[in-house]
Amino acid sequence: MARIADPEKLENIKIAVMELLVEHGYGGMSIVSVSEKAGVSPGYLYKHYSSKEELVQELVETEMDSIIENLKFNISTSSSVYEAAYKTVYNLFMYANSHPINAKFTAAVFLDVKVPSMEKVENYKILVELAKQIIDLGIKTKEFSPQTTPIEVVAIAFTIPFNYISICLEVDKEKKFTPEEAKRITKICIRGFT
Repeated sequence: MARIADPEKLENIKIAVMELLVEHGYGGMSIVSVSEKAGVSPGYLYKHYSSKEELVQELVETEMDSIIENLKFNISTSSSVYEAAYKTVYNLFMYANSHPINAKFTAAVFLDVKVPSMEKVENYKILVELAKQIIDLGIKTKEFSPQTTPIEVVAIAFTIPFNYISICLEVDKEKKFTPEEAKRITKICIRGFT
């Protein structure tokens, strides 16, 4: 009879992966370090995940899917780039308030190109397509220069907010982000597009 997975152990594994990736980067974590931090045996980990890559993959995809869906919604419901950007940054900040380790993990994943993800390239392609929509809106509303490229939009729109979240939470682990901060960071991003 197959053993049923213990949901608490699986949650501890996910938290351990997030914490280790944030603390040591992808290259600095191993199945052994994850199992030690999660309080499970390496064998238990291998029953559920065939490799370190698969372990990280599941968490990466969950976080990226959420960001992409949020961005799609924000673009489709906004009449300006500033509005779409503010909604996105605000949502990231509020998520960081309620789930700081998840936010730090997402930032680490987004900023560390060495984190493997079978669908990471596909996710970047989706983000580039969404950036094209943002550029079209920005040109229409005169918020963007016609020379703005999709890669510039993706780089600026995510690097600045994610770095801000990471640095703030590193300096103050109890940090609570505010709507005013979201407005300031959004303005900084928008200035980067012009």
